[in-house]
Amino acid sequence: MKKFKFIILCISAFFITTINAQETFNIKDFGAVADGKTLNTKAIQAAIDACYQAGGGNVLIPNGTFMSGTIKLKDNVAIYLDPSAVLLGSPEYNDYEWVPYTLGKRRCLIYANEQKNIAILGRGTINGNGRHPNFQGGSSHNGLEGGVRPFPIYIDNSTRIKLKDFTVIDGAFWNVKVELCNEVLIDGITVNSRAVANNDGIDIMDCNNVRVANCEVTTGDDGICLKSNTKAGVKNAVITNCVVSSYSSAIKLGVSSRGGFENITISNCALYDTRLSGINLKMVQGGVIDRVTVTNITMHNINGSIFMKLGRQPKYEPAIMRNVIISNIVADGIGCWKANKEDPYHKDEYDQRIGITITGQEDCIMDNVTISNIHLQFAGGGTDADAKRPLKDTAPKGYPKYNNFGITPAYGINCQYVKNIRFNNIVFDYIEKDVRPAMFFQESENVTLNGIYAKVSDKAKSYVRFKNQKGAFIINSKPSSGKVPFCSFEESAKNITIMNNDFTEIKGMYIKDDGVNEKEIKALNNLIK
Repeated sequence: MKKFKFIILCISAFFITTINAQETFNIKDFGAVADGKTLNTKAIQAAIDACYQAGGGNVLIPNGTFMSGTIKLKDNVAIYLDPSAVLLGSPEYNDYEWVPYTLGKRRCLIYANEQKNIAILGRGTINGNGRHPNFQGGSSHNGLEGGVRPFPIYIDNSTRIKLKDFTVIDGAFWNVKVELCNEVLIDGITVNSRAVANNDGIDIMDCNNVRVANCEVTTGDDGICLKSNTKAGVKNAVITNCVVSSYSSAIKLGVSSRGGFENITISNCALYDTRLSGINLKMVQGGVIDRVTVTNITMHNINGSIFMKLGRQPKYEPAIMRNVIISNIVADGIGCWKANKEDPYHKDEYDQRIGITITGQEDCIMDNVTISNIHLQFAGGGTDADAKRPLKDTAPKGYPKYNNFGITPAYGINCQYVKNIRFNNIVFDYIEKDVRPAMFFQESENVTLNGIYAKVSDKAKSYVRFKNQKGAFIINSKPSSGKVPFCSFEESAKNITIMNNDFTEIKGMYIKDDGVNEKEIKALNNLIK
């Protein structure tokens, strides 16, 4: 028995020794100098090449600041950054190679193409040097044109990618871009980049089997963004346990959407201080968004909160958005974000009276959406004139943003060209006095309202407005302390059921235009005064 145990221990020691024997290639051994001034591109690349030739291992960037131009990762190689290590991007354009890109060519600091089993690890920092004057545009709103600014990290057409624990600061362009890759893990990284315009945090393009977890992202453009420029699309992606603040949208799918997004889960994220939308789903360049869940999200001072837009830009097929579930959302200060005008790079805020819009278009109807367990507090401030505004897309063929409809007729949720949409256990509030209703539906079909509680002014027309509504099921609501009816029906209404509600503390059940057929509205088992 003792001999057997000894043999087992020897075998275990052999395997442990083999694993630990993986070589580490210190870039200093290849001539790299940590003075923040010497260009170390050749030295770092020599270390990567040697590591690759040895069958793989770690390329160590030790403590210190090492400046570099484009370096290329290779199969089975991991770059490891010591805790005080800084890989600093060169300020000179010519130190970066032009590399292939779906829409042309780009420059980048760390690049990998058609590689497998690659990684960037460690607690160190990658500094994109985006604050250098060479990368600054002529205004605080727009960056340099022509794609000359380098990505800090660009990986494409590769498999088994791990990006873990390091920090990226001051990217001159998008900070982390992963395209047409499979098996991607981005875990525990920090992105802090408001150096220039158009500097997204983490961009995932046309990738399969992706996990983005435990990341902290603070950016001047989109925080975490899924995009699709090819028919490949993004499939099987998870975004979880992230903290995001953005001068554009915190977490976004689109606007590039050609191949669509399928099997996507976004969960357990804290979003704050964001100029546009917290959760932004937009399909206007073809593709299908299908089987998407968004759950357990908190938001603070985010102007657009939730934005969903389905449409069709010129030259693209009609997009499709269906089977989306959004649940367990708590947000306050919607519309309260203000620009810091002292920041050298900033964008102005839009009007605080813009509510949430969930919209399709006449030839692109959004289908099968469920929104449950959400508590939303809006800035408010809407007037009677605002309540009478039409819900009209001012840029139906342009770039989709949450302000495309201007000041919305409802302070809360505004829907148009949607069908089979359900709202369950919804709570609305506002800060400043607002005379608009909480919800507005136009040209919509089969809407379910289950358990709606909303703060409304006594001067509002109703809690919920319907305009040209085809099919609605309104149940289990108990609005309180209101001197307005719960629903108003305008122009036309068909197949409406109002059932099992308690309206004893408000003015009444509904009002309607003269042209609305009373027989189309069925009221059953409701309590009224």
